[in-house]
Amino acid sequence: MIKKIVFFCFAPFIKQHFKRYGTEVLESNGFEVRIYDFSPIVFPELHKGLNFLARPVSENYFLFNEEKKAVQAIQNLGSECFVVMGGYYQAENFKIFQALSKTNIPYAFNASTTYPGVMGCKEESLLIRFLLKLYRFNLKKLKTLFYKPILAPLFGIRPPNICILGGENSLKNNGPAALIGEKTELLWAHASDYDKYLDHLHKRATQENFAVFVDIGAPMFHSDRYLPQGKEHFTCERYYPSLCRFFDFAEKELELEVIIAAHPKSNHVDYPEYFGRRRVFRDQTLHLIKKSKLVISHASTALIYVILEKKPLLFLTSAGYEANPHLSQLNELTALSLGKSLINIDEEPYSINWEKELPVNAVMYLKYRQQYIKKEGSEELNTWQIFANRLEKLLMKTPTDV
Repeated sequence: MIKKIVFFCFAPFIKQHFKRYGTEVLESNGFEVRIYDFSPIVFPELHKGLNFLARPVSENYFLFNEEKKAVQAIQNLGSECFVVMGGYYQAENFKIFQALSKTNIPYAFNASTTYPGVMGCKEESLLIRFLLKLYRFNLKKLKTLFYKPILAPLFGIRPPNICILGGENSLKNNGPAALIGEKTELLWAHASDYDKYLDHLHKRATQENFAVFVDIGAPMFHSDRYLPQGKEHFTCERYYPSLCRFFDFAEKELELEVIIAAHPKSNHVDYPEYFGRRRVFRDQTLHLIKKSKLVISHASTALIYVILEKKPLLFLTSAGYEANPHLSQLNELTALSLGKSLINIDEEPYSINWEKELPVNAVMYLKYRQQYIKKEGSEELNTWQIFANRLEKLLMKTPTDV
């Protein structure tokens, strides 16, 4: 009988994640919920980078600093547990996946979020890539190559029992990385931020004369995706002055105020100099987008709210983005999917066709919603309620029957 849900987190866990992981929803359905934070072991640099934020204080939150103790905790979970993985399989978390795979504890993989810049691959093409890279043998890359998802079964890593998916492309884009096997059940829900949107679905907001900039946290504060790829290119000295020059330009051209929706893993002071002493609001991203006339953003999970609220969008890039192939591709493909031009904040004078950029392309927004947010026909319920409903069918079964 399944009584306990345990989330395995590899990126640093913050207090806002209790709601994101649906702890209240699952507890209201009779499950005991635990959070295992392995970030000090898996991504120590990211973990250290968030030391300025208060750590969660809860009897169901456990932080692991030593690999040996983490493996022992997994071995001691017991048969009444169901694990939910909060990150993709890779070299850094191999020991965690291996320890779980040696037990009979069923697990789910949350692969509900994806982006236009993430491209799905067939297993054959992945194998060809692996062999080509092996041919060009490099000791520094060898460790990464051996922990490719396609080789996971060779190391005894078993596929998930359930894979939680979102938009139509979440299966194609995330399938290999989520280790989906022939017997993995596909559970269609939606991208994680849609849960918050459901909570605010019937809350009205009067539009005000401002544009909201969706802060990415970096480079002032480390964000999950900026280590290590973009760290050397994405600097405060270059990024923030360019960003403020663009804000000044937009405010003058459009006659509105630019305000900042702070990234949840940031710790900005009030009216920071690097934002041109503009107003900064924390934990209000959705509310601010609903009230705004315009959204200014890079590629971000918060784009979900822009699409759902059908808001005009200015899509930004910079030299720091362009220097990183992964981030550059993500920006280009996301902008293309929304019918937007990329505005490089480092390239002055700005030449923006407002008549082209400000209108919303309703057809492309709808297509984006279906492909990357929510598959048509999936339930209008919180992701974790959908998950709980599925687990309730297993209450009288043993873990091996999942």
